[in-house]
Amino acid sequence: MSNFQHRKKCISLVILGLFISTMLMSCTGKQSEPETTQAVIPTPTNIPTLAPARAILVAPAESSPIELADAHALVAELATGSGLEFEVRQEIFANEITLDVRIIVFLEQPNNLGSLAANAPGTQFVAISAQNWSPPANGTIILKDETHVAFMSGYLSAMLAPNFRVGGLLVSENTAFNQAFINGISYYCGLCASVIYPLNRYPFISQQPANSPPANWQAAFNEINANKINVLFLPGDAASAELGTYLGGIDVAVIGDQTPPEELLSRWVATISSDGLSPLREIWDDLLNGQGGKVLNANLKISDINYISLANGLVWLSQGKMDLLSKVIILLREGQIYTGSVIQ
Repeated sequence: MSNFQHRKKCISLVILGLFISTMLMSCTGKQSEPETTQAVIPTPTNIPTLAPARAILVAPAESSPIELADAHALVAELATGSGLEFEVRQEIFANEITLDVRIIVFLEQPNNLGSLAANAPGTQFVAISAQNWSPPANGTIILKDETHVAFMSGYLSAMLAPNFRVGGLLVSENTAFNQAFINGISYYCGLCASVIYPLNRYPFISQQPANSPPANWQAAFNEINANKINVLFLPGDAASAELGTYLGGIDVAVIGDQTPPEELLSRWVATISSDGLSPLREIWDDLLNGQGGKVLNANLKISDINYISLANGLVWLSQGKMDLLSKVIILLREGQIYTGSVIQ
């Protein structure tokens, strides 16, 4: 092979090598760029915040300050202990009873309780009431039966009066109340006959029309006290400052169903009243669980207890007598005593 041919062959090989290198570089030199994925930021979703569950006490403006204070303390305690927010109102309307309102307690039964309960089936309604009303499934009535107060006032009077010498100044229009008072005395002592002179059967009662002037009530007491009254029942309808001043100077102990007048504090042995609040403790868990549709009797409360010394003996409510009284109150609440009859 000539030098020319040899050189020509070498050049061809070089060219071929360059061509192959160029081809390889074109295949491998261009590296694919990594795909970039843009992060997707989720759109925030508005999750509705549920209002905290509430318990509401509804107390009219004319409510007794003492009863309102007691109700406020009790319902606030029960609500807070159950994780509910608590508030007090003088009234409430249907459009204000939202889904977060779990329990509403009325110190007095409103006239529209039925419609309020129907419009808010998820809310439990409780009304302290003097009306024997059949509530709906989400309603509860705590019944304040004043004949229970009268019956236990008679029972307590007979229990405390030396020689059963009980008297009463009663409003003539309140026939069921008056009969319950007399039946309560008989329930305790039957004939209630004194064994010491004067040998009488008690009680001695005087009934006067409502709104009778204090002078009439004073004369009525003088009439029955001719038979020596040791314990006098004085309901709020008959009480007055003038009568209180008069009785305050007489040898008699007084029981009433109202806060004792200042003029009678020295003669006052006890107050007996209807207690519609304490049964709330008994039913609170049921209310939280959506269980209503009940009517239950109010409790009875004995307060303003004092020791009164009379010429015929000491008038006082001992712990033993209080225990006996409590047992009879339970029977009343359970409906095992009928206040309209002395025969049980």
